Amino acid sequence: MSASQTSFIVRSFNTPISNTKANLGNLHSATRTSSGNTSDIDVSSYRSIRFLLKVTSVSGTSPTLDVYIEGKYEQTGDYEVLLQRTGVNANGTYFMGQVDNLVFRNIRIRWVIGGTSPSFTFTVTAMALV
Repeated sequence: MSASQTSFIVRSFNTPISNTKANLGNLHSATRTSSGNTSDIDVSSYRSIRFLLKVTSVSGTSPTLDVYIEGKYEQTGDYEVLLQRTGVNANGTYFMGQVDNLVFRNIRIRWVIGGTSPSFTFTVTAMALV
């Protein structure tokens, strides 16, 4: 397991899936200069979800981007990191991983931007197995 993934149930993107797939949507491509997160995304209809991070523009001095997929505990409102991609500092396509046997009703995407005058244009896309 790479340092960019947590120990939560993660499966390689090379594993074939033959059941019905659904486009879960994405965090739309935009230029971001500060940390943030999405609102909660209802994933209760899905068993497995794969995530892809695509970075198309990077600027600033020593810019870094960390992206986290987090599951929400309904009882407390706390979030647990399910997948992460950290230390991104260049354009590229980054496969974040896949969460199987999803037990959370809601997830969110959180990003942390660091560096001096950093700017990233990126999107996070997800595909789900229903």
